[in-house]
Amino acid sequence: MTPPDALAGLVRGLHHVAIAVPDLEAARKSYVDALGLVPSEVEYVADQKVNVLVLYAGGQRIELVEPAAPDSPITKFLEKRGPGLHHLAWLVDDVAAAVEHLVSLGVPMIDTAPRPGAHGTRIAFVHPKGTHGVLSELVECPAPMQVKGEPKR
Repeated sequence: MTPPDALAGLVRGLHHVAIAVPDLEAARKSYVDALGLVPSEVEYVADQKVNVLVLYAGGQRIELVEPAAPDSPITKFLEKRGPGLHHLAWLVDDVAAAVEHLVSLGVPMIDTAPRPGAHGTRIAFVHPKGTHGVLSELVECPAPMQVKGEPKR
């Protein structure tokens, strides 16, 4: 899978696919019990008011995202669109530099500065208008975190 044109040259690969779900436990049954994906621990991300369950299918990372409050962006997403694909997350070396570069090109951003993400990452969202209708997340992993298949940094 290649990144959208607006992100070409910035990304090292796909970090994860996020799926919005109204109920993590019900979704866990489908993805873990039925499909055999390997789960991590659920993490609460205060900034987004969501619970995140990371699942692994070989080297692929899937995040199930459940709203943890009525004013969570995922609550609004589920009300408008229902459960399903929420966003694609792209791995970058420096999220602040990536945001600066995209802003300089006129790419519409939801976040103009990095913010905390799950598992110690720094993130920023690109508006779907900038990536042909797909919400995209830029993810910078903390230095000790290794992405499967990547050399240690």
